[in-house]
Amino acid sequence: MIIFMMFLLLAKPLLDLAYFPIQFSVIDILSKIEKRNEFAYILNHEAGLYVGRFVGAGTFIFLAYSFSTEVALRYAIMLIALVQLLSVLVAKVIIKDGKILAKELKEEPIQSEN
Repeated sequence: MIIFMMFLLLAKPLLDLAYFPIQFSVIDILSKIEKRNEFAYILNHEAGLYVGRFVGAGTFIFLAYSFSTEVALRYAIMLIALVQLLSVLVAKVIIKDGKILAKELKEEPIQSEN
């Protein structure tokens, strides 16, 4: 358990280092396009994280009660990791679309609401 926690403490900042620039650039671009507050996007993002955590925990509990705790320990983590790996493809699409939108925003002057 101690080794797991050490790896977790090392992995978390590395994941944040890769993820936060994507998140914040998407928030900056969309808030300018849709003229919405940045905090609305952060709230939506946090809600999505909690839904994901709930689904992950629910998957584990479902497998534990339906089959066994051994099956839950073995396969729930693999299922969740597979879904997480699929998010890499989603991130690539978001980055590509964000670059296109950022170029369009630089070309078009942003009009103020006043």
